[in-house]
Amino acid sequence: MKSNRHSACLAQKLLTSCAVACLLAGCTVVGPTAIRSGRLAYNEAISETNSQQLLMAIIRNRYEEHIGLLAVSSVTANVSVKTSSSVQLGFGDSDDYAGNLVPFRVGSIYEENPTISYIPVSGQQYTLQLMSPLPIEILARFASTMTNPAPVYTVLITNINNLHNPDFLISPAEPDPDFSRVVSHLSALTQAQCLHWIRDPHNHDYSIVIDNYAPAHTATVMALLDLLGLPAPRDDTGQLVLPVSLALHGRNSDGIAIITRSVFDLMEILSAAVEVPEHEKHSGVATMYPPTGLAGKALRIRHARENPEHAYTRVKHRDYWFYIDEADQPTKQYFRLLSTLWSTMIAESTTKGAAAPVLTVPVSR
Repeated sequence: MKSNRHSACLAQKLLTSCAVACLLAGCTVVGPTAIRSGRLAYNEAISETNSQQLLMAIIRNRYEEHIGLLAVSSVTANVSVKTSSSVQLGFGDSDDYAGNLVPFRVGSIYEENPTISYIPVSGQQYTLQLMSPLPIEILARFASTMTNPAPVYTVLITNINNLHNPDFLISPAEPDPDFSRVVSHLSALTQAQCLHWIRDPHNHDYSIVIDNYAPAHTATVMALLDLLGLPAPRDDTGQLVLPVSLALHGRNSDGIAIITRSVFDLMEILSAAVEVPEHEKHSGVATMYPPTGLAGKALRIRHARENPEHAYTRVKHRDYWFYIDEADQPTKQYFRLLSTLWSTMIAESTTKGAAAPVLTVPVSR
């Protein structure tokens, strides 16, 4: 009898030690497991809702409705793991308990309770950035990194050396063909690795440098300079340095004067691409825009009664689903560019502006 009790005691100690060892081993992998299961999920949720929030702002702007934005300022997740173990042992004749006992059992419960903080996007800093022309630095960085910078020039520039690229075609009824030719030449020289955006380290001004273009691209360079109203070089063996400035009037006598669009301009152009349901077109509930210029002519935000299957992003408003088709490359590229600029602007306005009230939402199961 003592032998049975001694054996049971030893078995209990052994199983308990194994349970503790297993639990401790499990605790060492909780952190990495939480990152693997949570990081992509949080990132995907924030990215998806950012796109939905921007698309909703575009739709509301078309309907002349108030636009409210919330920026996610922080996500804090409290992770806890509760564990339990049990050992069932029998005494006496084994026939009395054989098959009815669970000799060793370990259980654990994983809980994650995030706290999400939002900052309302508003105030003077945000409004000024929303309405101000984009800096030359933004244009230069996008144009330098894109394989084909033509869409960037078309979308971000509204005037270059008095060649107009209007948001909307009020008068004249057609875009200026010379602007399109300038964009074509700039893009061709960039893809040929003859054109580079350079920043002066002293005064932080930007210039376009054109070199190594002869003889294959001499005609393109000469055509570009002629369209911009700039003098031709004496020969094609040197390096052309064209200073670029943000100028609201006229042209730069020795370089390139550019007027850029604001983020709000880009928003207006995309709002004009929203397909308004037929019964609302002439009811006055939605803004009616004139025909768009080069930047908006290929854009389209569709609507449907049912939730669309193949959507890049979608939101529901006024009993309709508004969405960008996943195969619509021009609209997707435009939306991604606008989203990047919008996110940057929001980040700067919420960090540099006055302290804004913070909405903190604890999330529990």
